Amino acid sequence: MLGNIFSSLFKLTFLLTVLRMATPILFASIAAFVTASAGVANIAVESIMTFGALAGILGSYATGNVWAGVAIGLLVGAGTALLIAFFSMRLGADPILIGIALNTFADSLSIFFLYLATGEKGTSASLLTPTLGSVDIPGIKSIPVLGEIFSGQYILTYVCWILLIVLFIMIYKTPLGMRMRACGLNADAARTAGINVGRIRVFSLVLSGLFAALGGMYLSLNSIHLFSKGMVSGLGWMGIAANGIANGSYGMLLLSALLFAVFRGISIVFSQSAVFPVDLVRAVPYFAVFFFLTISSIISYLRIKSGKVEEQ
Repeated sequence: MLGNIFSSLFKLTFLLTVLRMATPILFASIAAFVTASAGVANIAVESIMTFGALAGILGSYATGNVWAGVAIGLLVGAGTALLIAFFSMRLGADPILIGIALNTFADSLSIFFLYLATGEKGTSASLLTPTLGSVDIPGIKSIPVLGEIFSGQYILTYVCWILLIVLFIMIYKTPLGMRMRACGLNADAARTAGINVGRIRVFSLVLSGLFAALGGMYLSLNSIHLFSKGMVSGLGWMGIAANGIANGSYGMLLLSALLFAVFRGISIVFSQSAVFPVDLVRAVPYFAVFFFLTISSIISYLRIKSGKVEEQ
């Protein structure tokens, strides 16, 4: 029994599971990373993913067009981010507290709107909504193994891969990215250099809201095409944790997100067996988050103590 379980971790199906799990975590990771680059702490990624997932479903149902639903979900994500910007930058509220507040009532508020739209409090299964579906790439899909990896993925998976490249170019290869990183490193120095720090940070928050909303819609608008309470299930927090581990390194951000996806995939494989307690297996990704954050903190502390980096 155990041998069969562990052997399944080395099969192509497990790799495909990891790829599916990686997409929403990557969206959440870059959502947290883009604001951190500009010096803003956005811990509301989880709630924005929840709002985006619901808005995508309700928008698709109301319009009968899945892309219109995606557009509505993006508007909701950007609107939530602008709300954070308004309270934190105009009213002087602590962005951490704003994020905590949003995360606290995100599930309840989404269920309230779901009830208003459907009369149900659990899922949107009663709504017949269109889905985004998957994409078969001609020429690639016929290649053994590689065809199954690079072809037949959901549309938003390819969008995620493209955005990862575009974001890297923007952050590290453009003047806009230089201004964002300057605001994150030293806002006062950036102002002295003539950079509008407030505008840059609002822009980064809006980008973060768009990325997080895409992560939420990946969960709701694919094959299951429904919204259910708690469907984000900590994926936003995994993205925030990946950003914390990365500490400004884009490569480490992607690696951390993929590692969390691997452990998420492991929990899915192990949950299919009665050998291990289900609740314990489901906790595996969160144990991984705790473990890697602890290791990252220890490494940062040792580097500060040795004088290799300055304490912030």
